[in-house]
Amino acid sequence: MPAKYLLLSKEIISDIELGKLSLGQRMPAIRKFSKIRNISNTTAINCYQNLQELGWLQVKPQSGYFVTQPFGKNKIPEFPLFESKVSLPKRITPLIEAMNSPFYISLISPELIPFDVLNRCTKQGNTRSQHLSHLYPDYQGQPNLRHVLSKHFSDNYFSLNANKLTITNGCIDAVKTAIEVTTKPGDAIAISSPCFNGLIELLASLDRKVIEIPCFDAQLDLIQLEQHLKGKSVKACLFNSNHINPQGISFSAQQKQKLAKLAEQYQTPIIEDDIYLELSHSAHNPLPIKHWDNSGWVLWCGSISKTLSPSYRLGWCEPGRFFEQYLLNRSIRNYGVNLVVQNMLYEFIYSGQYAKHLKKLKIKLNQNVRDYHKFLSQNLPKNARISTPQGGLVLWIQITNLNAQALLIEAAKHKVYFRVGNEFSTLDLYKDCLRINIGWAITDIPKSNTANNPNSIRCKQLATLCHLIVQQITRDF
Repeated sequence: MPAKYLLLSKEIISDIELGKLSLGQRMPAIRKFSKIRNISNTTAINCYQNLQELGWLQVKPQSGYFVTQPFGKNKIPEFPLFESKVSLPKRITPLIEAMNSPFYISLISPELIPFDVLNRCTKQGNTRSQHLSHLYPDYQGQPNLRHVLSKHFSDNYFSLNANKLTITNGCIDAVKTAIEVTTKPGDAIAISSPCFNGLIELLASLDRKVIEIPCFDAQLDLIQLEQHLKGKSVKACLFNSNHINPQGISFSAQQKQKLAKLAEQYQTPIIEDDIYLELSHSAHNPLPIKHWDNSGWVLWCGSISKTLSPSYRLGWCEPGRFFEQYLLNRSIRNYGVNLVVQNMLYEFIYSGQYAKHLKKLKIKLNQNVRDYHKFLSQNLPKNARISTPQGGLVLWIQITNLNAQALLIEAAKHKVYFRVGNEFSTLDLYKDCLRINIGWAITDIPKSNTANNPNSIRCKQLATLCHLIVQQITRDF
């Protein structure tokens, strides 16, 4: 028999669908709900959390739980099937004027960063370590930070050995070192398609070739990947697996397990860029490919660039069987990572503030993605396909007959920026797609002074983008 909270969840979903509970209606607080239903607080909490994960309840900070509905009613983007082959990555010059635009770069807004707490942690952490401030940092990373990171991930995700962890200058730096110790210039590296443009540009700068593997229905084409592994045409793989940028999808546990087995079977390293791991929009914590790695062929990379800020330039890598080569590369080319930031992050995690921050951040991002989805669904053409991510910071939008590059040129005249779809591939793909960041709120606008309110401005920018899309589509027809 199903657990009591699951039966209660089904009953509430039925009430919503029948109109007994209206959309936007505030649900009773946990304690009141437990009394009304004559259940324990634990059952009530489990019920509410289950409904939130299924998309039927939305949490608003300091307000409570509200009735909503799964936002995946729109058609989701379609991804092409194609024969994967070797191609050359390209360098794309970023739009400097767009760097501070809310939709262009995948970032959380400054309102979501607990600067006061971070400043206190900086002072406390560096006071504790003042006796080390005249030295070069340990090029593997400060032991206390490695151990607190190890405990954090071991408690919440998967077992992580602090002695094998290496601190880096952000995730892209961790990935760069991983590429250098597993491949050489001219080698081909498998990536999923579409793939984060920053990784494509990194591969171009390192003179590596690319083999794009189709990714559709939240699944990587493992048949084609294995063919390349068998044929030795792939020297390494470079994949996101959780809340992938730009699609927002996550590979299934079965796919991740299979990828770990393929890496071991064909003795081909997988570099896992897991920068979005901790940005689930629900209480569910996914697992990385690294969780199933029993032979050390997965080099797992992460960072605080998306959960806190990229300005701190702090990341890490657990390089598995490549640990010695990885550490040697770091010792030759680097003199350690900023000690002040390492001390701050240690204090932030050790004090429990990081866990509190993540909990609040997940709730806010859950609200953001729903607000964006609702706004876009109401203002884009009916044929628009919008991704329904369960985590991360981006939405992927596909509109038949859209010329995303021409749209960007026009939108830039209005100081509205986004990433065009073909930047996420080395092939002639995704020209009718665009990616936008959802890390900045577009709701909760105060009634006073709305003209200068940042949320109001972002709403206007998003409305302008939608208007320009409709205008282009209408004109072309």
